Amino acid sequence: MSQQNINLWFNIIFFLSGVYLVYRLPQRLPITVTILIMIMSLAIALGLDHTIGTPPIDLYDTNIKPWLTLPEILTWGMYPISGYLYIYLYDKLKVRGYFIPLFILCWSTFGTVFEELAKTFKVFVYKDWAIRYSFLVYLFTQLLTTIVFKILMNTYRKMVKEKKVFREY
Repeated sequence: MSQQNINLWFNIIFFLSGVYLVYRLPQRLPITVTILIMIMSLAIALGLDHTIGTPPIDLYDTNIKPWLTLPEILTWGMYPISGYLYIYLYDKLKVRGYFIPLFILCWSTFGTVFEELAKTFKVFVYKDWAIRYSFLVYLFTQLLTTIVFKILMNTYRKMVKEKKVFREY
């Protein structure tokens, strides 16, 4: 099996597994908050891919070829799923106080390990990038996602209380 086929199967398996998992989980969050978290997760990934992953900086390629391919679309689809699962667990586990940094650290470690696995399947082809940089990016993006989630939920609860929106869940 060629490297390109292995890469495609890796992306298909993890993307479809993620979609299935998100679909099977009981709904906990308002759909508007879910959509915004997923869009934000995708926007951060695309923003990084199209700034530091393209010339003139060009630190890495997403997938085997440096242009848009089916595996790349599937790779991008994993970011909204990951963002949603992060927030879903954060909310479900009721992470509070000193456990927030620990949760962010654990999820960033998980993301880094998953990226290292994906790298072996050529989902990411590093040029001047190193996995330790990814860990720092994950720390920052998880913190940002947590802050945005708290703002979104506070705004949502306020709007429900003021009867400007109907409760969605």
